[in-house]
Amino acid sequence: MRYKVIIQLMSGETPVIKSAASQINNLQKALPNEVDIELVCQKRIILFAIALQTVFVLTAQITEQPDKNLVYRGQYIKPGDTTSLLYALKKGQFDGHFRYFFMSTQNEKGLTDYYANAVGGGIRYESGRFHNFQFAMSGFSIFNIGSSNLAKADSLTGQYSRYEIGLFDITNPSNKSNMNRLEECYVKYNDKNSFVKIGRQFINSAFINLQDGRMQPTGVSGVLANINEIKKVDIQLGWLWSISPRSTM
Repeated sequence: MRYKVIIQLMSGETPVIKSAASQINNLQKALPNEVDIELVCQKRIILFAIALQTVFVLTAQITEQPDKNLVYRGQYIKPGDTTSLLYALKKGQFDGHFRYFFMSTQNEKGLTDYYANAVGGGIRYESGRFHNFQFAMSGFSIFNIGSSNLAKADSLTGQYSRYEIGLFDITNPSNKSNMNRLEECYVKYNDKNSFVKIGRQFINSAFINLQDGRMQPTGVSGVLANINEIKKVDIQLGWLWSISPRSTM
């Protein structure tokens, strides 16, 4: 592997520039043979500063030059090659979303009224492709920032809040702090216009959809195949082993 250092200085014949050139020549002799230094003088904005006995300002850029023999041996990976797992992870994308929901129910006189304020946020990461494989993970947290007592039943009917509790955890109406859920955690394989995903994921099909009308949508765990190789034909195959409906943790 060889490395090439390109040093760009401001143009001119000032004593500082001449001194810099002399120092760089001495530096070249002291460096290993694998490192080449090229000096270019031109007008440009000064971006970087270093000191070589006499302090001068310059811009330094290091570019890696591959050894052709290593390329043929398969020991050198070009930047951007999707066969590099590290590159696929670096090229992954982070995104997030924030949600606020207020809901209130006003009943007839004598019955209990309810209200709820919910706020939540989530973050998601999806990797780049590695041999057509991708990995994704996301999570979401909900906070009860001011609501009526949703765990208390109406004294007359014995019924609980029907709508407001749906902003939180319907399986535990008294839960106001520990409302965190792993939304997605799957591995995906891509093939042309089709893909297969295994793990925890969101699906939107004729049988199960997101029902995303509260703070969190419905999530499932399983294997889902989406085949789109035939024009105007969309084939979905799946095997699910668990489901987390909206409004549950």
